[in-house]
Amino acid sequence: MIKVISDNILKYLIKSEVIDDSKECSDYYRYGLEITISSILNIVLILLVGIISNNFFESVTFLICFIPLRQFTGGYHADTYLKCNLSFMLLFSVLLLIYNITFQFISFYEEFAMLVLSMIIFITECPVENKNKPLTDKQKKKNNHLAVILGLFYGVIGVILKVLSYSIGVIFIYTLVLISLLIIVAKLQKIRKEE
Repeated sequence: MIKVISDNILKYLIKSEVIDDSKECSDYYRYGLEITISSILNIVLILLVGIISNNFFESVTFLICFIPLRQFTGGYHADTYLKCNLSFMLLFSVLLLIYNITFQFISFYEEFAMLVLSMIIFITECPVENKNKPLTDKQKKKNNHLAVILGLFYGVIGVILKVLSYSIGVIFIYTLVLISLLIIVAKLQKIRKEE
């Protein structure tokens, strides 16, 4: 579906002479369109899960934390758009389920421990490079610093909100943990491929 939509948009852009019809140019724009459509679909799915489960504010908070951080951390990527959209929605649904069961029982110390563990993973393992977007050493260093800063920022917000009795702070911490798990999965996949 995503490929069909992006191909139709691409044909329209070429027909309108907005972009060049060379293969290299078409492939470049096709990839950009596919990523954009998939990202929009992911956002819509997460918001729908939030609306259906009566956790809309939590879904917005998750996206506010997840999207910027994931740009700098990298992590597991599914090999098809369908798998990507389904796994993203499933992971968020599990995160919401765990949140709804545990948010009132999570202590400051547990939140702090999750924040520290996430930061250790961010510092030591980020960024996880995507084969479609190779990074220079300078970019890797910059992404690592930004991932750590953003992660710490969201983590501190999460802990402070929970201390102030706002349960939404737990979503920030759980999102950091989820991103950490996606980083670990990607690293394990890389090790398996190298063997």
